[in-house]
Amino acid sequence: MKYDSVLTELKNILPTSKTILIALPANASIDQLASGLALFLTFEASGKQVSVVSDDSILVGQSHLFGVDHIQKTIPTTDGGNLTLILEGVAASDNTVPALEKLDWSAENNNLNLVFHVLPGQTFQPSRIVPKYQGSGFNLIFTVGSLNLNALGSIYTQNPQIFSNTHVVNVDNQMGNAGFGQTNVLDTNTSSVSEIMINLIADLGFNLDADSASNLLAGVFEATNNLTNEKAGPETFMAVANCLRVGGRKPGSAVASVSQPDQPALGQQAASSAYDWNALMPKVQSESQPTPAEPQFTIPPVISTQPVQPENEPQPSPEERPMGEGIISETPEPDWLTPKIFKGSSIG
Repeated sequence: MKYDSVLTELKNILPTSKTILIALPANASIDQLASGLALFLTFEASGKQVSVVSDDSILVGQSHLFGVDHIQKTIPTTDGGNLTLILEGVAASDNTVPALEKLDWSAENNNLNLVFHVLPGQTFQPSRIVPKYQGSGFNLIFTVGSLNLNALGSIYTQNPQIFSNTHVVNVDNQMGNAGFGQTNVLDTNTSSVSEIMINLIADLGFNLDADSASNLLAGVFEATNNLTNEKAGPETFMAVANCLRVGGRKPGSAVASVSQPDQPALGQQAASSAYDWNALMPKVQSESQPTPAEPQFTIPPVISTQPVQPENEPQPSPEERPMGEGIISETPEPDWLTPKIFKGSSIG
């Protein structure tokens, strides 16, 4: 339980919280969007009524994230919460309303009539009427990757009362975060907000599904430049392994089915920069791969040292052959076996 020490109050509130708002900063990165959407999918799967908002337009490069179509640009209306109508410019410095005697209300034709009884000689004319929603029906608000509340853009500036009356959970890894939440899950040593979210979801007792895990993998890979950032340490790889274990898909593992003729598909763009996981695997030669062919040796022909005579050229007689190069005839001479007797004309 990495963040258990800061989650005590949140763990007491979360089980009874039925409506949850997830607010993302304007110009959110893939890491921040992926983290918020993973939390959205996790709460939705658990039966919570959850909304995710961002003062930004979704770009094509962000459309591969699961649940991205649920992001809204304005805070939706929810059941519950108190409405206060603020009438500006009618109260005195001592918090009294000198011109007002009493206030009545009545219902008529599906309308609510508010009747302000004004004292004789007094003027009661508000300069502006402002509606104020206390809590707006949300039990919890999660801000993900926001340095401060103003970083939420119009989501905060147009609804400050919602944030001031609701328990805010601030999740971020940026240096200088203002710690504006009632619960602050801040970890500047992590490689990404997605890495924080992987641990936070587990610490809150929820299980990741394949879509949430795929989002978080996309966030980690984007924030760490495909796991090459110096902050990507052992805990980062453990978080990645946990996402892969539940069926999360690495960025670039699936190629978009439709793409422009002159533009690669989103999946192909991601695949070109995806981390080379084969580099971590030992080099093992498959049995199906052909073994290198043995070198072939050619036996050279035997060349005779005797000169080759043309077929039609007559063979020289024994008398014409050089000494020491006699020919053994296969047929012996007729008198070869007859004893030889030396005959001479004189005896010396």
